[in-house]
Amino acid sequence: MLTAQQVLDTTFTATKFREGYDVEQVDVYLDDVSATLKAYEAGGRPGTVLLTSAAAGDVRFSATKWREGYDVTEVDELIDAIVGTLRSYESGPTPTSPLTAPHPTAAARDVVGREDATAPDHSPGARPLGIHDLTTQLQYARVRANGSDRLVVLLPDGSSAHVTTLDAGPQGITLSTEPLA
Repeated sequence: MLTAQQVLDTTFTATKFREGYDVEQVDVYLDDVSATLKAYEAGGRPGTVLLTSAAAGDVRFSATKWREGYDVTEVDELIDAIVGTLRSYESGPTPTSPLTAPHPTAAARDVVGREDATAPDHSPGARPLGIHDLTTQLQYARVRANGSDRLVVLLPDGSSAHVTTLDAGPQGITLSTEPLA
């Protein structure tokens, strides 16, 4: 699930001379999303002036071509993650976001090498990550990684590995890995 701060901290690739979304419209939209998420994170429900998941998903921006805009694919992927987060909040009691808990030993590094203060809680007794939350986090991570489809996992011994295959069965989802070269 996304947090209000993650939405505000999101940056997009600038476009010029190719189609993009109007920068000002996207920024206003992200401010509205952030205000809505802040209301949920504070344990309340947003007022009627704030966004629902349906409204967040129905947003349309003016296209830019000859002036600077935001990359369409990156913005659309973030919107998908926003809609998923809002649906999670709307569907029941206010969930605890696994992204808001600090990493127990140190900040994790994401695939682009930045400090990631939003690392999930790996401590004993932490809430297991569901498919919906995993999908949302992967979508957001892809935006942060500038569209990279490379999936790297942190192994219990502290090393990193590429995910090579995925298998689903009655016990859950299994990822097969290969050490990084």
